[in-house]
Amino acid sequence: MEAPPSTQSIDKVSALYNGRRALYAPSVIAEAARLLDALFETAERHGHTRTSDHIGELATAAADATASKHRGPKEHRQAAEIHELHRELTQAFTEEGLTTTRCHVRLGVAVEPLSDGPRWVGRTGLAVALYTNSGWELMVNTSRTRVFTIYAPATAEGAREVAAIVHSILRGTLPDPFRADAR
Repeated sequence: MEAPPSTQSIDKVSALYNGRRALYAPSVIAEAARLLDALFETAERHGHTRTSDHIGELATAAADATASKHRGPKEHRQAAEIHELHRELTQAFTEEGLTTTRCHVRLGVAVEPLSDGPRWVGRTGLAVALYTNSGWELMVNTSRTRVFTIYAPATAEGAREVAAIVHSILRGTLPDPFRADAR
């Protein structure tokens, strides 16, 4: 079993990701933090300390490298893989207690808003799409919308993390990325 990342690295990676116009699954944050820990260990073997000013870019390198790994597939996904991931996402939304609804986004899975949560364009909820060449993409469930990438693995576990993020936005416990003051 892989060792958990250090709190210091989680904090550094989280601070970097929080300043970006995207959302990051907990597993991606942990993966980037573990990479940062490994980079710091290597730097320390070469006489640098974790607090050295001249190695501050290691956190950016770890965050960027990990995010790019989850931005999209190396090769285009086949229709069967997209269908399976949509099925996993639909199941994950259901497990989160969310209600799926008709989707206005191409290749997306949509959920209704919660009665006490934020609203978009009347009573519209959110949708998540996954394409042949993309990662998870969050949108308002309308035909014209802004898009926010959710960096998460394209796996069943990643679908569960995406569903949890969407649920948190619908509950209002995560900032609404579609609001101007959110980012």
